[in-house]
Amino acid sequence: MRKTLTAAVALVALAAAFAPVAAGGTHPSKQRVRIEVTGTDPFTFLLKPTSKGRIQRDTGPVGFCCWRDRTVVRAGAKLDVTNPLLTLVGTQGTLRIRNTIEWVDLPDGWSVWTGTWKVVGGTGAYAGLSGHGRDAGAWEPETTPDRHIRIRFFGFLGSK
Repeated sequence: MRKTLTAAVALVALAAAFAPVAAGGTHPSKQRVRIEVTGTDPFTFLLKPTSKGRIQRDTGPVGFCCWRDRTVVRAGAKLDVTNPLLTLVGTQGTLRIRNTIEWVDLPDGWSVWTGTWKVVGGTGAYAGLSGHGRDAGAWEPETTPDRHIRIRFFGFLGSK
């Protein structure tokens, strides 16, 4: 009798723990996302969730501003380091990201980079979010008319 009662209590506790998940009532605190920035100035973005959560697909223009430049040496190579502020203005709100990137100039004039990013503010659906991740990108040579840029950000967005 005691074993039956213990088993019943354990099953009820387990069912109570999973009831909100079964009903779809909770979301994970962090949601995996990918953000693609492409085009020529003015640039556009596509935010795409890659896991379930409250953040939905969004698109719109993106602007870059307010950065500082410095030079570092890694493995004997000089790299330019910048930290632009990106403002993504989507249909669901505005997301502001600070991006720290290390540029490498290729011999044919292309610039490539890798970096890290973190959320520094937002409005609408992005209000109160935190987030961070990595990015990589490439930009056509300065001599190319209407230089095309391509950046991929990947990481997490979630509640603070």
